[in-house]
Amino acid sequence: MERMTHLKSINVRALAGKWRIGFVLLLALSLVAAGCSNSFDGSSSGGGAAAYQPAEPGKVDLDQLHGMYYGFSPDFDGSECGGMCWNIVTFLPGGQLVLDAPPSGGPETIDCAEGYCQSYTIENGELVLEDGETRSIEVSGDTLIIDEVELAPVQPVGEGLTLDQEYLHRGFSGLVGISSGSTSWQEDLVLRSDGTYESSDLMIGSVEGGAPTTGAAGGDSSGTYEISGNTITLTDTNGETSRALFFLHEDDDSIQIGDSNFIIEE
Repeated sequence: MERMTHLKSINVRALAGKWRIGFVLLLALSLVAAGCSNSFDGSSSGGGAAAYQPAEPGKVDLDQLHGMYYGFSPDFDGSECGGMCWNIVTFLPGGQLVLDAPPSGGPETIDCAEGYCQSYTIENGELVLEDGETRSIEVSGDTLIIDEVELAPVQPVGEGLTLDQEYLHRGFSGLVGISSGSTSWQEDLVLRSDGTYESSDLMIGSVEGGAPTTGAAGGDSSGTYEISGNTITLTDTNGETSRALFFLHEDDDSIQIGDSNFIIEE
């Protein structure tokens, strides 16, 4: 009888030991999973792709900013932005932001590991960037205002969106007809409902396999396009693929591609 009692005691202790080992293993796996989750959202220093959340129309809270916003300010002599500056800012988790259009497409493509995000704080009505630069920031009604420029939220487009329209973008440098050396230009873009496009002198932000581009006109081109999230992808007849930020303007029928606003050609 004593032997049976001794064996039962040993079995109970063995089961308890196995239970403790299993619990420790489960806890360790949970901690590892939590660590992976925290590193994915890009909130830590040097994080990867941030967990982008689109801005909600009519809901602006300086303590919980998220999403992409856009507005414009005039560039009267064309020396800075070719006649119109588009002010684009994307607020990300972990107190980070990106100024201007992302280099590889829409805000959903932002990867802070590539080095173009920066941290920020908001103090006493000022947006303070990590490099020490400051800008005024406030909310009036449901409108975000930075440096006295009213900003509207960028909304993702419907999946598989196609357009059937002819667009153009005009710009200039210098006071055309007044300043010596002044120039003007026009980019033309035709988007068709069957997913094909034609363009003339189109300048787009990022070429697959190469560095982001900001300059030279691309000449005539044609091929196919795809719009997903806030990214437009153009693939020309040579198989070269280019990507840029894309969104619909809320107050008219124009579209935004990168830093350029394309209006309907009349």
